[in-house]
Amino acid sequence: MYQAMDHLGIAQYLTRLGLALDGPAVLDAAKAAWLGDARWQPLRRYVEDTFVLSDWFELFVAQDLVLEGTLFPLVFDHLDRTLAARGGAALSPLTRFMAEWFGESSRWVDAQVKAAAAESPENKALLAGWARTWRERVVPALEPIAREALGEGAGAVLDRVVGDLGARAGRAGLVL
Repeated sequence: MYQAMDHLGIAQYLTRLGLALDGPAVLDAAKAAWLGDARWQPLRRYVEDTFVLSDWFELFVAQDLVLEGTLFPLVFDHLDRTLAARGGAALSPLTRFMAEWFGESSRWVDAQVKAAAAESPENKALLAGWARTWRERVVPALEPIAREALGEGAGAVLDRVVGDLGARAGRAGLVL
């Protein structure tokens, strides 16, 4: 429940930030982009596909381990540095909370995955399979957004973020 409330808080914070920086029209533009812009459709499909998963722990792996494990470092680390280098350093303190939250949340997510993987070889294999499946889907889902935001360096950044996710999963007992 705490994790869900944190997600809601982050969404509300980003909404308020958008409103403060660009006014109410930014919400309509964001909604239109999410629903219709081709760059957002692979990520939208990933997210919507997780909504219909029947196993709650697969959902946990797909969203909290894999998607957040790639999206948060991509946005709140790599994109943040890119924006700072382009004169957008004022944005970094406004989103620092998200990066700090991700660090705390990651430890909790990893502990859950590690405990479940340690229960049995079958659990470990199932969790690793889910993580691999969703990792393979998250890269193409984030690629158009990363290219738009990071340009030519997007591929290398995605490779680094996915490599970090693999190392993180390994420490939790999963081989991706």
